[in-house]
Amino acid sequence: MFRKQSRKRSNRRGVAIIAFVAALLVIGSFALWLFQMTATTALSSLSYYYGTSAFYAAESGLEMALRELNAAPPSDLDSDGTIGTISDNGNASDDPALTTARVIVTKTSSTPPLYEAEGRPDVTAQPWADFRRVIEIRTD
Repeated sequence: MFRKQSRKRSNRRGVAIIAFVAALLVIGSFALWLFQMTATTALSSLSYYYGTSAFYAAESGLEMALRELNAAPPSDLDSDGTIGTISDNGNASDDPALTTARVIVTKTSSTPPLYEAEGRPDVTAQPWADFRRVIEIRTD
């Protein structure tokens, strides 16, 4: 009789240990999944932030180029050698910078006049260092 009771207790303990380990695995997996989702969300938010700042830099560069073109008489305000371009000298270190992004505006076509503004985040970390936002306008 004593052996039957000890077997029942032993079986109960075994089931309890297995249930406890399974619960730990489920809770641990959920915690890891939560950390992964948080990291993914943070990365996505940072990408949006850098993408938006690059877009606004490109837009600001176009405004600077249009100011050069619409000045009376048109003049090269940033002294890069061409009216309507911004920092089109091949030197990335002197590109105009906003708080988080840099810009360059180049003239890509003469007839019709076509200008391309390229905004890029002012970071060296990958994958954002190679990220670009490009806006093109045609002037008449």
